[in-house]
Amino acid sequence: MEFKARKVFIDPANPYEHDCLSRSGDVENLSLLLRNMTSPIVMSVNAPWGHGKTTFLEMLCADLKLNNCKSVFFSAWETDFANDPLLAFLGEISQEINALISGDKEKNQAWDSAKKAGTHILKKGIPAIIKLGTAGIIDAEKILEDEAARLSESLSKDLIDEYSKNKGAIFEFKENLRKVLTNKNGESENLYIFVDELDRCRPTYAIELLERIKHLLDIEGLVFILAMDKEQLSHSVKAIYGNEFESKGYLKRFIDIEYALPNSELDAFIDKLYQTFAFDQFFEKRKKYRAFQYDYDRLKNVFKLIAKAKRYSLREIEQLIARINLVIHSTNEKTYIYPALLTFLITAKDSSPELYRDFINPSATPEKAIDYLYTIVPEQERLESFECALIEGFLLAAKNDHYKANLGACLDRHKRNLENEECESKLRNYSDWVICIAEKPVEIGHSVALDSLVSRIELSDKFRFGGEES
Repeated sequence: MEFKARKVFIDPANPYEHDCLSRSGDVENLSLLLRNMTSPIVMSVNAPWGHGKTTFLEMLCADLKLNNCKSVFFSAWETDFANDPLLAFLGEISQEINALISGDKEKNQAWDSAKKAGTHILKKGIPAIIKLGTAGIIDAEKILEDEAARLSESLSKDLIDEYSKNKGAIFEFKENLRKVLTNKNGESENLYIFVDELDRCRPTYAIELLERIKHLLDIEGLVFILAMDKEQLSHSVKAIYGNEFESKGYLKRFIDIEYALPNSELDAFIDKLYQTFAFDQFFEKRKKYRAFQYDYDRLKNVFKLIAKAKRYSLREIEQLIARINLVIHSTNEKTYIYPALLTFLITAKDSSPELYRDFINPSATPEKAIDYLYTIVPEQERLESFECALIEGFLLAAKNDHYKANLGACLDRHKRNLENEECESKLRNYSDWVICIAEKPVEIGHSVALDSLVSRIELSDKFRFGGEES
């Protein structure tokens, strides 16, 4: 059995083979736009954490290569151990550059010169150049005071000479890199550089990389595509410059154009995960028992209902389905899973642990859980949803049979709806579903064994998956 979802593989020859989010059209349109853009330019692809930015960028990078464009993929998070982002960047793109200039003696010499110049551009040598280049965004007076203090400490002549050397190194770096990107006709050939997971880096590294891109790599021929969670990155900026700092305005200084990642098509993504976890195989074995005939569809459909209502990210969906996977695979073949109740409790435990704890308390009634269900699913959608009725019916059944708890007005409310002939048909149908499920959740003579289900859910909580908060 699979314990977690595997990373989506992007085939360079067929980038959209595993596109279960229906994003191929967006990628192709953006690829054409990038090919028609003049450089230098920095574009950001914005989306919250866990919404599929990496896969989107990998497909876009592959599409550009299929259209004979030079592109390279750079993971900022994998290189933030480096002291200087510029050196990490040069190391990562070196292979692509070498392929681009293979057999061209003049360009090879220019690239060697650019790398030598790059090694002289040290952090301590150019902070004033970069910071002052942001003109008013950074506290220039504080920087000038620091620089003045160093001047007085080390005899100004030495530091001024070092400043001049670094300024010359920056000029030499840019000029030689520009030569590398120029074709025989004297025109620049674009090199598309994808920078992923910038928002996962330590704050200082993320900010320094943005500064390097803007002030050292603003060279004709370079096109940067940055994947970022703008909200998260703005917090990183504030961690460096203070809570009162205008972080979003600061980030705009580095980004020429922003692209908002389209919302995901969750149905296909969830279907894909069910295949990954081999749910179809698990439930197929149980179909020999009449009581379990519909478990597979109910588990999937109820999860889709909640995932859309809660607007889960792709990463959240992966983690929650991984937890459901642990629960069902710790269930005996002849034991009821209660798919609707299982899905509701797993998701409620994740987003509203106090409500979950209240529901599994033997003395508690189901009102709070049902009210929560009503808040996440709009009324008109709820009244037409058999899956929603399944959840509510099992919430009632779990309390009515197993704990012999007082159901309060929850069940009576639906009975009154059935008795009221003036009640609209949708509401009466919904109430009829709920009552039937609550009074007969499983086979005759069986009640909902909530304790057993909760014990398996609690077992799954002892596991942690990569990317989850610890």
